[in-house]
Amino acid sequence: MLRKTVLLAIVGVVALGFALIGSALATPVISVTAETARGPLVDRPLDVNWHFGPENKVKLQTQGAVEIAAQRVVIQPGGTLGWHSHPGPTLVTILSGTMSFYHAEHCMEEIEYRQGQSFSNLPDEIHMARNEGSVDLVIYASYFVPAGAPLIRIDQPSPGVGCPE
Repeated sequence: MLRKTVLLAIVGVVALGFALIGSALATPVISVTAETARGPLVDRPLDVNWHFGPENKVKLQTQGAVEIAAQRVVIQPGGTLGWHSHPGPTLVTILSGTMSFYHAEHCMEEIEYRQGQSFSNLPDEIHMARNEGSVDLVIYASYFVPAGAPLIRIDQPSPGVGCPE
């Protein structure tokens, strides 16, 4: 019994150490404000398979307890969201400004998203967004989050030397 207690204590200390190291290595969020609304999907699971025309359709299906979060995010010139990921799929639309977007796998390759464009992220994608322009960048993001997930954003360390911060 004592061995089991000691082993559990060691595992707990190691897990805490990794958590602290992870947050210490996370890249900072700079010059960003966000308004967030979040709540459980309460009326019914989504089960949409809608055809808009011969080449346009949407298919979306949820199962189990899901929460939906929506954010209005403003990133000032020179601001960054830092490297991060999300616990579920995310949809983003640019209201104004230009977003400089980077994926961890190819961290030096900038993708620019402009006013009126939308894009998506999957949960396993580590990414970073910056405002490298001279006016505020305003985005709207919608998140599908597993119920009970404490965060809609998971801080991540920089993917490597030479990657933007």
